[in-house]
Amino acid sequence: MSTSTRLVHIDALRGLAVLLMVLVHAAATWEPTFAGGLLLLGVVVSGAGGLAAPLFVALLGWGLYQRALTFQQRAVRAGWLFFFQFVINLSAPHLFKPWTPGVLSLMGLLVLIEPVWRPLFQTSKSARRSFATVVLLTFFLSVLLSPYQGPSVWESRIDTPNTVWLMKHLTLTGLYPLFPWIVFCFFGTFVASQDNDDKHKGLLTIFAMGLVVSIAVLAISTSRGEVWALPTGDAALTFFPANTPFLIAALTGVALLWWIVEHLSIAHGLAGLGRVSLTVYVAHFLPFAWFHTVDEVNAWSPLMTSLVVVGYTVFWIIVGSWLSKHASNLTLEAWMRGKRSA
Repeated sequence: MSTSTRLVHIDALRGLAVLLMVLVHAAATWEPTFAGGLLLLGVVVSGAGGLAAPLFVALLGWGLYQRALTFQQRAVRAGWLFFFQFVINLSAPHLFKPWTPGVLSLMGLLVLIEPVWRPLFQTSKSARRSFATVVLLTFFLSVLLSPYQGPSVWESRIDTPNTVWLMKHLTLTGLYPLFPWIVFCFFGTFVASQDNDDKHKGLLTIFAMGLVVSIAVLAISTSRGEVWALPTGDAALTFFPANTPFLIAALTGVALLWWIVEHLSIAHGLAGLGRVSLTVYVAHFLPFAWFHTVDEVNAWSPLMTSLVVVGYTVFWIIVGSWLSKHASNLTLEAWMRGKRSA
């Protein structure tokens, strides 16, 4: 940030984003069965899976708006994001291949191409116009390009056998490709460009419009006997690839979370975690390399698996908050700040 004083609600949003990330990755690793009394936890995990990454990318857009980076600063920051993605991939072989593009590589790519899209948001008025235009265009192209976004199958979206496939996954066919995920970066940039009154009106407008459309999609899919939402597969709303109903639902949820966290002071308790969100995001993957099969080896019950998922998430909340308060100089954020100022 360019401002000398950090905004608590932004740090809290970062904390919420990484908390949701840890929760959904722990659930994807140990795969608890959500039924009966655990059904509510399943709903929370499903919601986390849909909003964690969009919120992460939106916050990147917000941060990039605060300060124009030099070419060297962009190159260094993007380079480390790509490197950290590689480290994550090696730490989670049950989820990714070594060269699978993920959220951090998407963020690195967005940092690199910032000069291409930043002029769209030079003023508050142009930002509103640009954001509305880009959102509608993204929705349209998402439908038009659906046959080219790759199959809704996890393995095909993580397999990166050569450079050509790497570029395809980075831009269109991967887990978090530049298109259409750039729309969440634009959302964060749009929010950053508005004054408080316009920002709050914008957030509530996006939420209200998105809620109406999402309810309509749910009603239509239910009337047709179709599945409403799945990470992959045949459903009205899919995460991989991110189809138009998902984009609408995710923008709706992110707008609501942003408004709530900014207005609800109790959520600001996550600010400490948010100040070290990159460190926690990278570090929480590391134990997966050794412990991702422990549930199978020990034949955990659904309850035990769920408790481990929740406990793992709480553990990283505690670790992140402690690091922020007592050892912030040992974090990736501090290290990267030092490198940038060198």
